[in-house]
Amino acid sequence: MMSKKVVAFLFAALLGASHVLGPEFSHAQSTRDNGSSVRDSLPQAIHRDTALPGARLSNPGVDWGRIGVAGGGLAATIAALHIYQLNAWWNADRAPFHVIEDPGYQADFDKAGHIFGAYYSSHFFDEAYRWSGLDSGQAALLGAFSGALWEFYIETEDGFASSWGFSRGDAKSDILGGALFLVNQRVSFLRDFRIKWFYTPTTKLTENHPDIPGQTVTFIEDYGGQTYYLRADLHSMLSESLKPYWPSWLNLGVAISGYHINAPDFSLRSKAWYVTLDYDMDKLIPESSIGFVNFLRRGLGYWHFPAPAYRVYPDPHFFLTFPVSISFDHGLHIGAEPSLGG
Repeated sequence: MMSKKVVAFLFAALLGASHVLGPEFSHAQSTRDNGSSVRDSLPQAIHRDTALPGARLSNPGVDWGRIGVAGGGLAATIAALHIYQLNAWWNADRAPFHVIEDPGYQADFDKAGHIFGAYYSSHFFDEAYRWSGLDSGQAALLGAFSGALWEFYIETEDGFASSWGFSRGDAKSDILGGALFLVNQRVSFLRDFRIKWFYTPTTKLTENHPDIPGQTVTFIEDYGGQTYYLRADLHSMLSESLKPYWPSWLNLGVAISGYHINAPDFSLRSKAWYVTLDYDMDKLIPESSIGFVNFLRRGLGYWHFPAPAYRVYPDPHFFLTFPVSISFDHGLHIGAEPSLGG
């Protein structure tokens, strides 16, 4: 019953957002490669009152062949991820559905992973819906709903695992990630911001040190190698007179990572905060005449790559390249967190 209520709330929230955002949501152009704009495929008179694609069967812009290809690709990807997680977490650990909150599990750093998981998944759903012929507003709405619903499904599966449990905090983060993608795509000012991540495996993954004995560590729960960023597009924010002096691909961001997040003693686990430079790879990599290459470019636009950074809290420190850090006395260190606990 709880899962049905949350799904209904998510649906209502995203549907309501399409009306709250008003004309900006319905008619705005979508910024694509190198700042180019692609107008919505439907006339304004048609899609003004059509927030969801339920009435789009007669839309001449929809390519049903592409819908089949996109649907098959998404289904195969979801099935592969499900099998991956099933074998690692759920397969031999079934139990009646139950709720458990876990604020101390990863010092709540895992909530950043849930937000980004839904946010980044929404991007790929949005790409598939656009490619299939939906207009930008409807693709963003349906993409956000699909991304949040996918992450919510994973959380529901956790509710049937005896060692885990359904977490309300995780579910709220899943919904927030989808909602952030939606407003990020449809509100002009917020398009200057983007959530990114970077990941490098730690010994927790490579040597398989799970928090719950008997399970297999996946990259999803290898939080010691994960860092999440909120980057601001400074070039876009500058006045026209100053734009020539600032590279379009160079940004400024704030980041959060785990701090001793893999330590066996949960009480030592905490979060660290950084300010950092950031590079937009979708702007650094030249646009291609091959659509799939551009699809990959846009996907890389949500990845942060090592750059100078300063850790503000809890242990102030400057990094020439973070989160892959190089020091002259300790050599190469891969991973965001200090070495304690891998």
